[in-house]
Amino acid sequence: MAFDKLTKADLARYRTGGGGGHPEYVPFLQNLKPGEGGWTTTEQEKVGRQTIKNRLTKSAEHLGIKIKFKRSESNKVVFEVVE
Repeated sequence: MAFDKLTKADLARYRTGGGGGHPEYVPFLQNLKPGEGGWTTTEQEKVGRQTIKNRLTKSAEHLGIKIKFKRSESNKVVFEVVE
């Protein structure tokens, strides 16, 4: 059998609807003001571009902020916090 045990915190990341955002993205987003932003690559995150965008969107919603994605290379995600 190939199972790994998950804690309550681990399981919270898999809940659907109204979750708390991605645990690594929320702290980063909290420090940004409108007009600031960030970027990362699929190589750094080791997941696909759409997964990164989904995590950022959910984390921003959790914090009550809005983000806008900018056009970028196919392996990069660039975003800006908007008012």
